[in-house]
Amino acid sequence: MNKTALIFGAGKTGRGFAAHLAFIGGYEIVLIDKNRQLVSDLKKTNQYDIEILDNKEKSCTINISGVYHIDDVSWHNEFVNTPLAFTSVFGNNLEELSTDLALALQKRYTKNSNQLLTIITCENLTNAACFLKKMVLKSLDEEEEKWLSEKVGFSESIIFRTCLEAGIGQSPLTIRAQNFFELPCDSDAIKEKLHVHGLKPLKNFSNQLRRKIYTYNCINAVITYLGAEKGYTHLHEAGNDVEILAIARKAANETCLAQVAEFGFDPKEQEEWMNAAFAKFADKNIPDPIERNGADPDRKLSRDDRLIGPALLALKHAIYPEGLLAGIMACFDYRDPNKNSAIANVIRDKGADFVLQEVCGLSSDEELFMLIKEQIIKSDFNGK
Repeated sequence: MNKTALIFGAGKTGRGFAAHLAFIGGYEIVLIDKNRQLVSDLKKTNQYDIEILDNKEKSCTINISGVYHIDDVSWHNEFVNTPLAFTSVFGNNLEELSTDLALALQKRYTKNSNQLLTIITCENLTNAACFLKKMVLKSLDEEEEKWLSEKVGFSESIIFRTCLEAGIGQSPLTIRAQNFFELPCDSDAIKEKLHVHGLKPLKNFSNQLRRKIYTYNCINAVITYLGAEKGYTHLHEAGNDVEILAIARKAANETCLAQVAEFGFDPKEQEEWMNAAFAKFADKNIPDPIERNGADPDRKLSRDDRLIGPALLALKHAIYPEGLLAGIMACFDYRDPNKNSAIANVIRDKGADFVLQEVCGLSSDEELFMLIKEQIIKSDFNGK
């Protein structure tokens, strides 16, 4: 059996988690990315270090078998025979990736159609695997589509490990990673047994990623944006602030109660998820920047994401989303350093209705639309 794993996206999660677990499992690692400078740097070394925070004994050096720019189609030759691939490209890049992936799959169909393949999506996006498959199918003909359904699986995973860039004095390629080695994924989409370290195939997976986004990512967002308002620079600082924790706990209780009601999760188990999230975000051994966690607030305010989604679910089950509303308002006020602006500026320029409809995906007749608009009216957003 070929034991090569292709990683699409050689960023922090791609090489700091997916590649790490595959490497421990004995796979040769091939990295593919669209960042030319990163590809060039990785080619020069053919290796990089993983530092496990708070457990240096588990740190290691990852040896790379190949590094390719996505436009260099010679990676297709690696892809033809591999049993395993991961994507870690951020959800909004999956459609772009699907075009390149479809071409490689077509080549695989003509050269090695009997080889089974599992593609595991490592994205913080609900239904990422289904979306990627749907996009790929647009480029395939009927026979290729039939082959794909039989031989290629698209499995969604849940990412819990935090991966950070190199620290002072380290090689820029070094990844600092949380001491966590488990990757839950959708077992129904795995085509054959894989030997990835920590891979945890689960049945009835459909609501598990939503659970992660509505619990971990939701709590993270509330702590992050309230922490930014207080001027904190690292997540653990905000995660230990008593005032922030009071609001975040309120938001967490709202989303957890709503999920138990909607999905039938065990209340005790859901509470354990919630407590694990708070423990992680307060961990001083993980120097996770507020700026990293707060990035791309527009996406995080979309209808099915970590703030609006739980608030809608809470209202569906007659739970008033007081803490969640506080998190949403703090997100509006967050100044994204990459854009040097806040959504609050867009509200001032184009109005609340525009943001609530175009950014949050809400209709004007929805209760949450009206609740958020009331909060906006009360606030003048004159801060940052």
